[in-house]
Amino acid sequence: MTVAEELAKKHKAISVAEFFEKNRHLLGFDTKSKALLTCVKEAVDNSIDACEEYNYINMKKGKPIEWPEITVWVKKAEKAYAVMKDDVELFEIIKKEGKFQIIHKGKPVRASKAGKEYKEYKIEGLHIRVVENKKPEVYINDKKTKVTEKVTKFRIIVLDNGPGIVKSQIPNIFGRMLYGSKFHRLKQSRGQQGIGIHASVLYAQLTTGMPVKVISKTGKDKPAYGMEVMINTEKNEPEVISEWVEEKFPYDHGTRVELVIEGKYISKGEKSIYEYIRRTSLINPHVNLTFYDPDGNKFVFKRKVNEFPKEPREIKPHPHGLELGILMRMLKNTNKRTIKQFLTSELSRVSDKIASEILERLGIDKNKKPSELTRAEVESLLKALHKSDIKRPPTDCLSPVGEKALKESLQKELNPEFITAVTRRPAVYRGMPFQIEAAIVYGNVNNEIMRFANRIPLQYDASACAITKAIKDLDWRRYNVEVAGDGTPSGPITIVVHIVSVWVPYTSEGKTAIASYPIILKEIKLALQECARSLSRFLAGKRRQMEAKKRINLFESYIPVLAEDLAEILNTDEKKLEKELKKIIEKGDNLEEKRSDKEN
Repeated sequence: MTVAEELAKKHKAISVAEFFEKNRHLLGFDTKSKALLTCVKEAVDNSIDACEEYNYINMKKGKPIEWPEITVWVKKAEKAYAVMKDDVELFEIIKKEGKFQIIHKGKPVRASKAGKEYKEYKIEGLHIRVVENKKPEVYINDKKTKVTEKVTKFRIIVLDNGPGIVKSQIPNIFGRMLYGSKFHRLKQSRGQQGIGIHASVLYAQLTTGMPVKVISKTGKDKPAYGMEVMINTEKNEPEVISEWVEEKFPYDHGTRVELVIEGKYISKGEKSIYEYIRRTSLINPHVNLTFYDPDGNKFVFKRKVNEFPKEPREIKPHPHGLELGILMRMLKNTNKRTIKQFLTSELSRVSDKIASEILERLGIDKNKKPSELTRAEVESLLKALHKSDIKRPPTDCLSPVGEKALKESLQKELNPEFITAVTRRPAVYRGMPFQIEAAIVYGNVNNEIMRFANRIPLQYDASACAITKAIKDLDWRRYNVEVAGDGTPSGPITIVVHIVSVWVPYTSEGKTAIASYPIILKEIKLALQECARSLSRFLAGKRRQMEAKKRINLFESYIPVLAEDLAEILNTDEKKLEKELKKIIEKGDNLEEKRSDKEN
């Protein structure tokens, strides 16, 4: 047997689930705190998408809006106890099947001796005794040692009043990677790859060995079906562990997803689950969101608008965004009989006239079957399409929040001193329509940057994101805004930037940052500049008001002296003159305030 033949025996295919099982960091599971946030995020994003689609279909039938109701629970699923030595965790103790078990370096340790109420162990040359009370007592070399309680596993539950999922689809939707309805659709949506919730299921079974538990109800008179599902990573196929009919479900229709994962809970801060829920509520002002944290605290974020977002329409691929391999595949798989029919019906904005002119110029018969085109013909066709003056793709595939709704949402959530917002006209990158929205909020707010893509908060990898780059590249001093050392605005100012697109160019599968395409950077800067000009006018007016106030305060301090002198000259009552002078100053102050408000 040759060496090549021996090596050939070792080659084998791997499934996409198996790949992500080994490379879970690519999907946002590189730290325990990020993993917990990612699982919540994927489930909530799916729920909001489902609720919106449910209402879009019903609104076409003339039915009233059922405002999305999303409830999120993050519960403690398993307690553990950390035993420290010199500020380093020596081992942890978990409770399994009612009994304590020592875990050292990720592996369980066998007891060297056991009594009725205690067990003894030997770890790294130390003699350890664990007394089994409600909370374990630990003695290292007969000296009592501090035991710190911690939570290592969490139960995530997300409930919505969406359309529900038919029973036959539950296994595939939660147990087969790259399975979904959004990958080939060119319209704005939160999910786009068919990875998100499957990755969460995969992470759950990797870290706790627990399946995802799904309960779904599709109508008032329909039963609620429950199912436990896992992913067979070798085959990328779902495995149904159990199924049942659920007796009680809180809505006439909807879905409840439950995962048990290993994670770390962060209560507050930019990368916390609370902040994700808050920002999701802000950029989705039509949604009611309720969040219960691991300590049982309840946070309610009510919807802030009375208008449902417009439905984004699906569009065809635009010729300017096509690549050779994709066009060849489309030509091979199309059911259109002629190349002209293919160009006019399978591509966006290609009219009969444009299609006829291109085919005639290239010498390609307009009645030729698409699958019969040679590679050279396809290549020349693609070049001709790229060079042709074809209209931009339609923009009804996008559904931005809108200036009015964004301002309403920010006002109700933050209650700032000043707010300005702008929604730019749609632009195109690689044939993909996109739109930028921006807002600047000033006064009574924290200094922060909020990044969003297709109504999803982006909380990680800020430094790698086009939004952060565009903010840093702007000359904020020109707009009378103080700048921090990293180039971002300082002071009580919050910046909000939102990109919507049929295909958001994320820098990785984890969907945490936007790629820095020049046209995207340009549009973000233009939106920020427009907002910054409004802020500059407000700050200038505020400065004038403060200066006028100083002048008035200075003059007020001289009123008693002036009143005394005038009273002596005019031979009149001093107190009466003092009162009249104060009225004149107050009147001038009010006029200055009105002028400043009018300018802003």
